[in-house]
Amino acid sequence: MQHLLSIQALRALAAIMVVFHHAQNDAGRTAADLGVPFERFFALPWAAGVDLFFVVSGFVMVFSSEKMFAAAGGAGQFITRRIARIVPLYWLATALFLAAALRGAAAGKQIAPSFGEIASSFAFLPWPRAMDGAPRPVHSLGWTLEYEMFFYLVFACFLWLPRTRAVAGVAVSLCCIVLAHVAFQPQNVALAYWSDPIVLEFALGMGVALAHRSGLRLPGAASLALCAAGLMVLGFDPMHSAFEGFDALDPNGFLRLASWGAPMAAIFAAVVLREQPAKTGPALRAMAALGDASYALYLFHPLAVIALRKLWIAAHLERFGFWPLVIAATLASIALSLAIYRWIEKPLTRLVQGWLVRAPAARGDAAVART
Repeated sequence: MQHLLSIQALRALAAIMVVFHHAQNDAGRTAADLGVPFERFFALPWAAGVDLFFVVSGFVMVFSSEKMFAAAGGAGQFITRRIARIVPLYWLATALFLAAALRGAAAGKQIAPSFGEIASSFAFLPWPRAMDGAPRPVHSLGWTLEYEMFFYLVFACFLWLPRTRAVAGVAVSLCCIVLAHVAFQPQNVALAYWSDPIVLEFALGMGVALAHRSGLRLPGAASLALCAAGLMVLGFDPMHSAFEGFDALDPNGFLRLASWGAPMAAIFAAVVLREQPAKTGPALRAMAALGDASYALYLFHPLAVIALRKLWIAAHLERFGFWPLVIAATLASIALSLAIYRWIEKPLTRLVQGWLVRAPAARGDAAVART
């Protein structure tokens, strides 16, 4: 139970890192427009929270699919559960951001998304956007879900096998896809996107899951050393994210895999495989509860960040600087996500699951299958 709470807490940490990253960039962009000094804080590469999400996802898919391996209809059950879990809230977020984009285009503030952009966004297909050609959906944060859905499809293809062989098949397939990317440099946007080395972060998480299922546990000293090594690499930041622009898109590739993915996998393994997991105190339970809402936090935090920034400027609070705004926007994002999780995400997910899913939940699914 304590290990499961730790996983949820790490999921909350990943989402908070992303929110903090975007809140800083938004504040920095606003400060620059107003000619006010603001310096971002990069003790860690906060955008690497996405990479932690991918590692956690790889782990959770193995852990929560226990009863689906080598089971009749396991692949179909897996896909329908993933659709019920991922699609409804993402489509809702995409619809909101599409409405905002169309309103901005009508006001002449931006280029209207094409039909291809809109359709591909709802279909989780990589598509170059009109403004800069980057493969980003209408709701730009959905780029991670395009990787997630691709991983789910590959994972489902091997569910007819027992767990260990299935995980090996998925991992080998992802490695072969990445090697094909290196060898052939595909020009098709979707093929190039899905074969990026970042997909190997899912394999790292699956590896930790197999280690956990096999009973491997790390003594306290080894766990601490592994966590410290991961933090050192992140702190060194070979990606040089501290010097990126406010609107920069972090590149993927082998450098990201080594700089952010592998260290995050090390930290995750240090926590999950520790012999004596963290005690179930109020702080861990609170973070685990936020982990339940981490999907909503990831998808909807831009709404809180934008709203707080507009209120900050309208109230002429820029004279107090922009760090209070960053903190307020982060806290507002957390509050918004908890509300969305309770009153929108949970009822919506239950409704769609009622339509699509008939079998009882797999072991552990209720606790950790929220990605």
